[in-house]
Amino acid sequence: MNFFIDVDYTLISANGALRPHAGNLFSRLTEAGHAMYIWSGVGIRKYEMTRHKIDPWVTDYFEKPTADYRAAVERAALPVQPDLVVDDHEEIVHEFGGVVVRPYFFADDSDKELVNVADALLDFASSGNSGFSRFVSPRTGAS
Repeated sequence: MNFFIDVDYTLISANGALRPHAGNLFSRLTEAGHAMYIWSGVGIRKYEMTRHKIDPWVTDYFEKPTADYRAAVERAALPVQPDLVVDDHEEIVHEFGGVVVRPYFFADDSDKELVNVADALLDFASSGNSGFSRFVSPRTGAS
């Protein structure tokens, strides 16, 4: 599957701290054979992923649409389409399916959000379902 992960307040806090368990999320999903994409509404974020040593697990980087999500992805003619997304903005998750995360504004070593995300995505990939409360099933036949 192609998982598209947001950056600001999903993976990185306001002061640039990497959310706990990010490496675990990326390693678990790539080891299971999934492709990990980083996208952001403020452009390509390779620098941040390289600085936090996440880059080896990232397949590619894209600019994330900030409105009219599905049509914007189609207009961008990305080489792949998101199967599921992980984002702190629930609107885009409801459009594509995936997991809505609690915003990560400030560094918090006790945050376990990405452990839940990894479990939810792997559950869906293996069974077509996830019991995680903030998991949103992808829409079928969406246009």
